[in-house]
Order: sequence, then C-alpha cells, then structure tokens
Amino acid sequence: MTIDGIWRAAGRTVHWRFGWDDAVERGAASRLARRWVEELVREHELFDWNGIQPARPGTKPRFTGRPDADFSVSHSGRAVMVAVSHGSGLGVDVEAAPFRALRSDALLRRMCSPHEAARARALAPDDRAEHLAHLWTAKEAAVKASGRGLSHDFRSFEFDLPPHRTDLSAVAHLALALGQATVVSRVEITDADVRPSDSEPTFSRAATASQSTIEETR
Repeated sequence: MTIDGIWRAAGRTVHWRFGWDDAVERGAASRLARRWVEELVREHELFDWNGIQPARPGTKPRFTGRPDADFSVSHSGRAVMVAVSHGSGLGVDVEAAPFRALRSDALLRRMCSPHEAARARALAPDDRAEHLAHLWTAKEAAVKASGRGLSHDFRSFEFDLPPHRTDLSAVAHLALALGQATVVSRVEITDADVRPSDSEPTFSRAATASQSTIEETR
C-alpha cells in the first residue's frame, strides 16, 4: 500500500509517495524507491523518461538529460519515501517509529544547535525522541535540497518547528532550497483514515502535511 501526495510551494509542484517495504533482501528499499520515482514521472507525465544517470560517490543522482528536474529518495526501516519535481533543490527524508536512533545523546550533540539541544533536553525521553525525529528529517531534507549532504554541520543552522502529532508510524519532511531560505513540508504518517490537506484522494493510512518557511541561522 502506498500514499501519494502533492505539495505546492513557491510556484513549484512536488509529487511524493510514501509506503512500507516488506522485502528483506539487501537493496530492496533502494530499488523500490527508484521504481516509484519512474512511476511518478510517468503517471503525472512530467517529462519523457530517460532513466537516472549514474552518480559519482558523494554526489546526488540526477535524471538523465533533465537538468531542469530533480528527485530525492529516503528509507528508514520499512518506510520508503520519494519525491519528484521540475526545478532543482529538492530533498526528502523519512524516519520510521519508534525512533530508537534518536535517543542517542551523541547524535543530539552532533545534530542540534545549543538552543535546539536545550529545548530537546527539557523534554521527557519519549517526547524528545519524537521531537528529534522531526528535527532530524527536516535538517536532512534541507541539506539534501541544498546539495550539501551530510558533510554539512547540522549544528550551524536551526529549525523552529511547529508542534507535531504523537503516536506516529513515521515522519518525513520535504524541502525546497530557494536561495537563502528553505521551504519545508512535514508529512506525518499514522494509522487513521484522513484526507490530506493538499491533495484530493482519501487514503487508508493518514498523511497530513504542514508547510513553513525556514531561515538558516548561522
């Protein structure tokens, strides 16, 4: 089962897909994500499909012959999410519950500015893990969109994220890099039936998206 959504921001339209990967073999999630990217391009008739060109280590994959389009993929546990769009500067990141990796103090120190770390440490352990899952996916999506990648110091910019839902199955953020600003859209996955706020179909698994503009603080 998959969930498809549309996010519109700054004159751009981003098509995204979320789902659960039940395969156990190594590399299955990556292959599934690449297949979904092709399906989104073809289903929405974004452009003629010519494949994805091989990427050098440490560089972001690109569409073959389409410098005017971008895509991003992410997977965590069984959760897989992809996004495609005309234009450049697109990023997506997903984290599946129960967010065990986000309970690490070492990770908190590496990903948070002093202000963000103080806010996180004031929360109860379970609330802290959920908060950091939202913060991590927002930052990861942002650096993917900017093209800077994980070599960028996550402590050098901040996110003032709005309140989030609890008891999630997964959380993700989409990001568009727009000059010095980054526009992000949150996607929270739960087990309830819901109509997403910015797309027409009703899905059997909930997807709610909120949108905000983030300015980096160096």
